Amino acid sequence: MSWKWICGVRSVALTASDLDEAAKFYGGIFGLQPVASNDGRRLFRGTGRYHHILALQRGSPAAILRVTFDVLDRASVDALHGAVAEAGCVTTKPSELNGEGYGFACTDPEGRRLAFVADAPDHGDAKDAPDRPRKIAHVNLNTGDFDKTYRFFTQVLGLRLSDENLPLTFLRANNRDHNAIVLARADAPTLNHVAFEMPDLDSVMRGIGRLKDHGFPPEWGPGRHGPGNNVFAYFAGPEEMPVEYTGEVMQVDDNHMPRMSDYWKFSPGRSDQWGVTAPRTARWARIQRLIRFAADGHAAATH
Repeated sequence: MSWKWICGVRSVALTASDLDEAAKFYGGIFGLQPVASNDGRRLFRGTGRYHHILALQRGSPAAILRVTFDVLDRASVDALHGAVAEAGCVTTKPSELNGEGYGFACTDPEGRRLAFVADAPDHGDAKDAPDRPRKIAHVNLNTGDFDKTYRFFTQVLGLRLSDENLPLTFLRANNRDHNAIVLARADAPTLNHVAFEMPDLDSVMRGIGRLKDHGFPPEWGPGRHGPGNNVFAYFAGPEEMPVEYTGEVMQVDDNHMPRMSDYWKFSPGRSDQWGVTAPRTARWARIQRLIRFAADGHAAATH
């Protein structure tokens, strides 16, 4: 097992009952850019190099289909597949992905569909743009069996512990970002939220204003977290899909030492570093456990 296999989250795939409205949201006020429509999917990129960071397809109720990881190279894909198969997970074989790279998909121990891709046809024009998301910063996953899921993501996939602040555990990939996956102790393996990285604090703030103007006020934020030191704002997107704008994510290296929950103690009444953000809304408390992983009808599809 090598922690260098996975370089970060490449994309997520979601379903939407009203595909046109969801596409209008993500490809409009949210700030992503449509790049392709194929096989009933609509694909959207950020300003980073990845070909797309969001795939949408029609489905009801709204659900998350899969999380796709960026893998270092083809040899790493093959090695990772061997580790996943040895762990007893249901998996496809590594293969060419119809012009979308080389990779495979699997189901993790709690039934989430994950995929792993190298050599995807990415963009050469990656450059920050004000107020537009770069990439997916992290995916926060609720766990019904935390110990089993933690072992899989660390011992099989090779992600590494950055910090812990119960009920959250922060895992990083082979890059300098503080986290790529966050595991939340919960009662079922649902989606907590998907975080999209903005280029800076001002972009997060202007994004809050833009979404608020269009009827999507923040459910929590703005604020600045402890673990990761990132600024945040959380929203209920189309069909109450839990999404986040984040920015200024802490950069770490191999000298970073994980800190546990006792380290992250705010003053009474505070839920972030600044101490100015309002409490989470009741709606946010509900929707961060609402969205389930759906079975993916395209066995070979990875992202």
